[in-house]
Amino acid sequence: MVFDEAVRTTTRTFIIPTVYDQVTKGSPSLMKTLRLAKPWKTGTKYEFPAKIVDTTNGGWTGVANQLDTDRQNTRVTASFEPKMVYKPVVAADIELTLNMGSERIVDLLQTEYDSQAQSLINLMGQGLFLGDGTGNMPDSIRNSADDGGAFNTYGGISRTTYPAWAGYDLVSAGALTLAKMATFYDAIEIGTEKPDWMVTTKALWSVYESLLTPQIRAGYTQNGFPKMDEYGIVGGNSGLYGQTGFECLWFRGTAVVKDEQAPAGSMYGWNTKYFGWKGIDVKAAGVSQLNFKSTSEGIPSGVPGRVPSTKGFNVREMMSPVDQLAQIGYVFYAGNFISEQPRLTGAMLGLS
Repeated sequence: MVFDEAVRTTTRTFIIPTVYDQVTKGSPSLMKTLRLAKPWKTGTKYEFPAKIVDTTNGGWTGVANQLDTDRQNTRVTASFEPKMVYKPVVAADIELTLNMGSERIVDLLQTEYDSQAQSLINLMGQGLFLGDGTGNMPDSIRNSADDGGAFNTYGGISRTTYPAWAGYDLVSAGALTLAKMATFYDAIEIGTEKPDWMVTTKALWSVYESLLTPQIRAGYTQNGFPKMDEYGIVGGNSGLYGQTGFECLWFRGTAVVKDEQAPAGSMYGWNTKYFGWKGIDVKAAGVSQLNFKSTSEGIPSGVPGRVPSTKGFNVREMMSPVDQLAQIGYVFYAGNFISEQPRLTGAMLGLS
């Protein structure tokens, strides 16, 4: 409708005091990884000893045989560097002044912090799947799961010299099948340690759903269907109620999750005990660790930014440059995505 000046000069528009995020992608994998983050307290590098080869000394022995006394070295040190990713928060003094009082719709400074924190988490999601560990880039599930073809060195250890340091990496995988998923799963299961997180794209998740639909319909009708929260799996409802399609799927008891940050044509699997985020809470003047968001109606459920921050999320307080009438601060993550057991991580790439 087109209103005349009689109405427009006497009536304000109705503005909802909520910013609705149309950009940030959902990433349950990143949210779970950050939720389970471990502290990186001090030290210029994150290092740990890894048994990388087996010994050849010793063995079965007979009566009074001479015993082998050869001492063999089986350990090397894996070494990872800290990485940082940041976003600036900038607001002009005049803007902050005019944003005060009864004419304010939303808090400008808080909105800028939240917006940049959401953008920061998008960068983190990209780093989780695409980081190569070089320069300022973080390590990732991609170079942890590599078998040496694309990333011969991981944590400073050569996979050519030590093949046991490799993950499982199937490139140009082609059509997704249950047989390929079984091979994938077997390759990253060691003893009783198995992948507890499998993630793929929405498109490939739907392909997997179509492969299982004839097999799982009866079971879910009888037992109810499970539902997923933003971190993983929660309990099911009492019945299927005629619903078509499923909200969460498993493979051999491991959740198969769809993630908007997962690269096209990919499926990854890992054990969250041995792969995750090691966060550094920076101790410096003006830097603190805060939750950038507890809840927001403007951010879809399951999208990072709607939940509290975690280890390694840092905020530098607003400061005024000497040559600018403005306030500038930063939000940043410090740490790295690190795997202590690359052989428990896997990737299938080029899936269709």
